[in-house]
Amino acid sequence: MPETKIRKARQEDHSSLCRFIEIVDNEFCPPLSMRGNGIEKRVWECLTGKHSYYLIAEDHSGPYDILGTVIGVIGCNKFWRKENDAYINLMCVHPLQRKKGISRALCQELERELMNDGIKKLYVCTWSTNDAAMRFYGSNGFIPYCIMKNDRGNRVDTIHYRKTFQS
Repeated sequence: MPETKIRKARQEDHSSLCRFIEIVDNEFCPPLSMRGNGIEKRVWECLTGKHSYYLIAEDHSGPYDILGTVIGVIGCNKFWRKENDAYINLMCVHPLQRKKGISRALCQELERELMNDGIKKLYVCTWSTNDAAMRFYGSNGFIPYCIMKNDRGNRVDTIHYRKTFQS
């Protein structure tokens, strides 16, 4: 893994997070720019939401490109459906930084923080053509519990996962 620091995202991270998400936008189904109010408003709502919690992975080991240092992000809504659950609404890593353990580090740190807040269940969903995400969630203790057929298009299902934390 690169020289990575994981920290809580702040409002002043808005522009660098927007630029980062633009890089991975087309990997989402549908792209984040096509959902709701677009990337800028989505990021702002995530950074300022009452129950939003976002972590950024930064690389401090080398030359920086237009991104600055952001190489990954994970975020969730705490108290999603109940007071003791949360929903991951974004997780991505820069394409040039994948397969280095960054997603796992982000997810583990998020889980630690959520457990400290009394969260007992963590939910996430992905689409059936996202093999990397399905492998990741399965290898990190998430269990699929619902499949919505053709939810994201012809032969593109939405797969819902959950993970229960042990006390």
